[in-house]
Amino acid sequence: MILPYLITFLFWLIIIFSKKHLSLLEMYTTSFFSLYFESICNIFLDLKYDYFGYFRKGADWSILPILFFMYPAVNILFLNFFPFQYSILKKILYIGICSMISIMFEWLFLHTSFFYYNGWKLLYSALLYPVIFIILLSNLSLIRMLYKKSIQQHVHK
Repeated sequence: MILPYLITFLFWLIIIFSKKHLSLLEMYTTSFFSLYFESICNIFLDLKYDYFGYFRKGADWSILPILFFMYPAVNILFLNFFPFQYSILKKILYIGICSMISIMFEWLFLHTSFFYYNGWKLLYSALLYPVIFIILLSNLSLIRMLYKKSIQQHVHK
């Protein structure tokens, strides 16, 4: 049960002490998107269909601290180290490696009281993680585009 908290703490240490390739604004806005995206997915997959969940069935206040820190940390780590300047092959490889790491952590969390399946399969997650990471990248691209447009509009006034 303590493992997810230790891993989240380790993720934040890595974020704090690593070189930043994202601005604070990008970290902030993409983290809120990741929380929003995760919440929508959980509303349907956890609460409505009960395919999986955290701790026990239904809404649980005890999950909030870990969700507020783990999902933004994973989001920031993924985006911060993404190989934007490299070939498409390296980008695909990076998404694949991050997906495998995510599957490993999900499998690990299944073997604690942190996470449970109720009809969900690890294979479903394996198929969805690359899509989720591409959505996170698309969100960052949108944020960067909107930021550039807002700067251009402000300069031309």
